[in-house]
Amino acid sequence: MLLKYYQKLDDAISYLISSAVDEKKLLKKIFKKKKIIVVDIGSNEGNFIDFLGNIFLFKKAFCFEPIKELSEKIKEKYLSKNMTVSNVALSNKTGKSFFYQYSVTSTSSLYKQNNTYKSLKDLHKTFKVEKNKFDNLFNKNLKIDICKIDAQGEDYNILLGMKKNLKNKNIRLLKVELSLTSLYKGSSSNFYEILNYLKLYKYTLISISKIKYKGNKLVFMDAYFEYQK
Repeated sequence: MLLKYYQKLDDAISYLISSAVDEKKLLKKIFKKKKIIVVDIGSNEGNFIDFLGNIFLFKKAFCFEPIKELSEKIKEKYLSKNMTVSNVALSNKTGKSFFYQYSVTSTSSLYKQNNTYKSLKDLHKTFKVEKNKFDNLFNKNLKIDICKIDAQGEDYNILLGMKKNLKNKNIRLLKVELSLTSLYKGSSSNFYEILNYLKLYKYTLISISKIKYKGNKLVFMDAYFEYQK
């Protein structure tokens, strides 16, 4: 009787109190001790690559970061033949576009910020960056274990630019930033667009992390999507 009581109590606590997902446990459960192929879109200072590198060995790693000094920093840190670092922005179109680099570099984007976070609107500089499509860079023969997309308003367009790879089932796991409000001028909430788009290619939402609120309203989160055979 006592055991059943504690089991019910544990269930109740688990239901009422939410906790952040343990990303390390999640990824280790999926990939175990496998050498992984990873694509990091919007690498910034390489935090996600650092995080993965503490868990797995890389068979191959590809980083994309529009801010040149940050992409150079990642190159210097790793100096590995297994890693390619590209100073380009990914999208669903090719060509050059303006890029807005803010003092808080993780908020930098192809779009200007709106007034959602006024304290983060310190624009450091604006420059032109080369844009390319995922499908132009990765062929159907490369099987990618995990692809992370954190592109501050451009996430949905990046997914549109990887249609062929999604269709060919070349990516097992996607980590994407989902927004429920517009943080940038010219961009909008991508939550439902991304969910519906990935559903077309049999990607299921399996976990969320790094949930951010502003004024008691959900602003954005990171979401893991896994291809379901």
